[in-house]
Amino acid sequence: EKQAKAEAAKQAKAEAEAAAKAEAAATARAAEKQAKAEAAKQAKAEAEAAAKAEAAATARAAEKQAKAEAAKQAKAEAEAAAKAEAAAAARAAAKQAKAEAEAAAKAEAAATARAAEKQAKAEAAKQAKAEAEAAAKAEAAADARAAEKQAKTEAAKQAKAETEAAAKAEAAADARAAEKQAKAEAAKQAKAETEAAEKQAKADAAKQAKADAEKQAKEEAAKQAKAEAEAAAKAAAAAREKTEAEAAAVAKAKAASQSTEAEQAKLAIKQKVNRSWIRPASSEGGLKCTIRVKLMSDGTVIDAEVISSSGDEIFDRSAENAVNKASPLPVPNDKELFAREFRTFSFLFSPK
Repeated sequence: EKQAKAEAAKQAKAEAEAAAKAEAAATARAAEKQAKAEAAKQAKAEAEAAAKAEAAATARAAEKQAKAEAAKQAKAEAEAAAKAEAAAAARAAAKQAKAEAEAAAKAEAAATARAAEKQAKAEAAKQAKAEAEAAAKAEAAADARAAEKQAKTEAAKQAKAETEAAAKAEAAADARAAEKQAKAEAAKQAKAETEAAEKQAKADAAKQAKADAEKQAKEEAAKQAKAEAEAAAKAAAAAREKTEAEAAAVAKAKAASQSTEAEQAKLAIKQKVNRSWIRPASSEGGLKCTIRVKLMSDGTVIDAEVISSSGDEIFDRSAENAVNKASPLPVPNDKELFAREFRTFSFLFSPK
């Protein structure tokens, strides 16, 4: 809308300028026409005067030929001067008319601009007023909605309070009724419990007498059973001690046998490795290293690795080669002993 107003003002200004230019041109043409009419009138008057002078001169022609010639010359000069003056007057009038037209056009353009500005301001004020009225209406609507919401909230709060009060009153009435009912039930229950207690006391007395007799019998039986159990436990303990002693003796004998067998196997392994060893030409005497060996159950060497070096890498490699060359190594037939002592073991390789 603002753009449209600007375009309309621009269009109005252009039209005003065009009208001013047209009016100035018309004024100039009118002035020029007036100047020409004045010049023609002047020329006519001068022509009439000249004619009169010429008639007088003709009358006096015979007498004053020279004066006639002079008059003719003066007439020509006067005509030329009149024409020049008329032309100058026409140009001055045209210039004045043009200046006045331009001034009028500028004044009209300024007035048009002021009118357009005034119109724009009026439109802006009207728009601002409309927007302010719309904002006021929106604010009033919002205030109305807020007031309505507040009223609903207050009403809901009041209703909730009334509901809670009614609920409390009902709860109090229920509590009083429940208390009365509870008292009646308690009295009834107390009476029933008293009667039941009397009946139970009689039954308990009879039951207690029976229980005492049974307890006496059970104590006697338990005493007998305990004596028998203690005797059986002593016999079982003696048998267990004997069995454990025998098992310990067997285990000790087996351990001694396995220890001997393990020592013999380790000695045999060392001897076989020593026989398989080829002394390196650069090796010095007195070298030794610790080798970790991994075996299969039949003594086949899976891996041989020096874990404590002699300081001579060539000697260490020769020791590993000797172990691999001696495969399979002599191991015990006892699978338990093999798994415990020979699946993975280390020994000191110290060839003599």
